[in-house]
Amino acid sequence: MRTVWVSFDTIGRDCLEASVDVGADVVGIVTLPGPLDPNRSGQCAFDDVAARLGASLVETRDINALETLNAIRKLEPDLVFVVGWSQLVHDPFIASAREGVFGMHPTLLPRHRGRAPIPWTILSGLARTGVTLFEIVDATADSGAIVGQAVVDVASDETATTLFARLAEAHVSLTRELVPQLLAGTAPRIPQDPARASTWHRRVPADGIIDWETRAPYLYDWVRAQTRPYPGAFTFLGDEKVVVWGARPVELPAAAPAGTIVEIRPEGPVVACGEGGLVLEEFQTSAGELAVGARLG
Repeated sequence: MRTVWVSFDTIGRDCLEASVDVGADVVGIVTLPGPLDPNRSGQCAFDDVAARLGASLVETRDINALETLNAIRKLEPDLVFVVGWSQLVHDPFIASAREGVFGMHPTLLPRHRGRAPIPWTILSGLARTGVTLFEIVDATADSGAIVGQAVVDVASDETATTLFARLAEAHVSLTRELVPQLLAGTAPRIPQDPARASTWHRRVPADGIIDWETRAPYLYDWVRAQTRPYPGAFTFLGDEKVVVWGARPVELPAAAPAGTIVEIRPEGPVVACGEGGLVLEEFQTSAGELAVGARLG
């Protein structure tokens, strides 16, 4: 089947390559125009992939624009995959594929539809998540029939970095398993139960600010959930921003005002929290040395 792939990120590119390995005839790739945006986690280029496959490269910032739709229609796709794209597709786009449009979402649908699934997985304390390949039938996010799922266990010390990598592997495995079924027309379509659906809302970089009145174990989760490839949890020393990439909770021998640096250890400065303390094991700032007695927040 003639296949078009829509993506701007590394997971989407890896899944594209896997789909080609299992027999997909990728005739077109839709992606963002360059240059790469450092604020988009995982963004990558597709020029080299398109050239190697002999596929048409369509660059757009609006997947539903008439110009984009016309470019896709000219490719006469049977299947379209949308994997790693931040816009919802509308009915005219969906109608462009004869055999259907399919997406992938890094949760076990119908639970946890919506945005920022990796940070929310850690912040919610989930012990298990996964990846779902599903059919896109309307502009409602992540609501179409399920083709298949892969389960991924979440470690108690999981970070956004490690979970991103393991979910990326699960995306590829699911692609290799299910794309041949879609090409053969034998893939299942299991309707989602809307009564069991839940939705996570969008997160923006400003949501990463640290409230030092919070208990230290939750701030440990807060940092883990928003570390690379995301913008990171952050605080301030005066007017200077301090981004915290790695931290762990510790007990404090005595209480101190939340946000106060109470000790400097070999691993990093210790900051008093609403309860307990947090060792900043990796951080980034132009504020200079973080000294005992300084107040973050």
